[in-house]
Amino acid sequence: MKQTRVFAIYRGKLTENRGTPIRVRSILERLARDPRFSLTVASWDEKLPFPAAHIYLSNGKVADMRVLIRAAKQAKTKVIIGHTMSAWYYLAILKFMTTSKIVLEMHGFLEIEARFYRSIGAFRYWIERLVYSFFYPQCNLITTCSDNAADILSRYNRNVIPVYGGVDTDLFRPDVEPMPLEKQKDDIVIGYAGNMRKWQGVPFLLGAFSVLREKSPHFKLAILASEEKNVPSGEGITVVPGIPHERVPSFLAACDILVIPRVEDAVSSISFPSKLPEYLAMGKPVVASATSDAHRVITNDADGFIFPPGNTETFIEILYKLKDKKLRERIGKSARDTALRNFSWDKQVGILAARLLSLS
Repeated sequence: MKQTRVFAIYRGKLTENRGTPIRVRSILERLARDPRFSLTVASWDEKLPFPAAHIYLSNGKVADMRVLIRAAKQAKTKVIIGHTMSAWYYLAILKFMTTSKIVLEMHGFLEIEARFYRSIGAFRYWIERLVYSFFYPQCNLITTCSDNAADILSRYNRNVIPVYGGVDTDLFRPDVEPMPLEKQKDDIVIGYAGNMRKWQGVPFLLGAFSVLREKSPHFKLAILASEEKNVPSGEGITVVPGIPHERVPSFLAACDILVIPRVEDAVSSISFPSKLPEYLAMGKPVVASATSDAHRVITNDADGFIFPPGNTETFIEILYKLKDKKLRERIGKSARDTALRNFSWDKQVGILAARLLSLS
């Protein structure tokens, strides 16, 4: 079988235990196993967490650029993938220094998030937007993890497709042994896993939970915090410190309802929640705000529930409705079916693989 030579560039460590490295690792692991591809990965890792040819990046842009150009030419690489916009500099030069097709595997708009958190000023923000507007059309393909982001990028490039976040359905499954959490027999545990950044809506969740507890003290809140800062506390709240990704299912299995309480803002509207497919795969009812494409994934009152972002009243009504165990079981079963049907990593990477082959 003739193989398509693919070169993947990630300016980070694939071994890190957070959203973007997990996504990139999940994609590249499956491309590495696919006999139709010969994969080389360039990253900051000393060693890859899966079998593939590897080039160590030193984070010295000029030195790394020389290594990448030489390696791509020697291997007669057909397709070069840059994961996230942090790789745009390499992709732009490789576009003109090689005959390879260029793919941007984009996870979000870094300049929008940086401006949202005021880590860059308005002048730098607009300069970056201008530079990127010239770069996007140079790509032979752009993939992004949300339909909203794909709509934005399609203004610059006609070859844009969404590749949603996926889930390892063998790792995230309903029969996982639950993590022991402090709870009584009749308690209902609401679970949230992720970081504490403000666009995730944790302050909204805490406010709604305090109102819900007044209505029904049997509700408890469990938070798996991926970072140490801004971690909440209070009556009925259990916080679990960050754990390896392979142990996350045990936390989710200990919860009765899983929530994505994101508010509507410049970041959340274009950033697909990677936790959503994982929640669904656990066979638990998922309650998510209608942002970040969650409303395109969940069918309300079928495999989950959707509420307007920031609407405390509707959010609480849904949670209270889910006191019904039979309802939780029905919704959870449908949620698992949705994950298996649409959001396994094999399914999502299959979409990407088909487009990579068409480029070669």
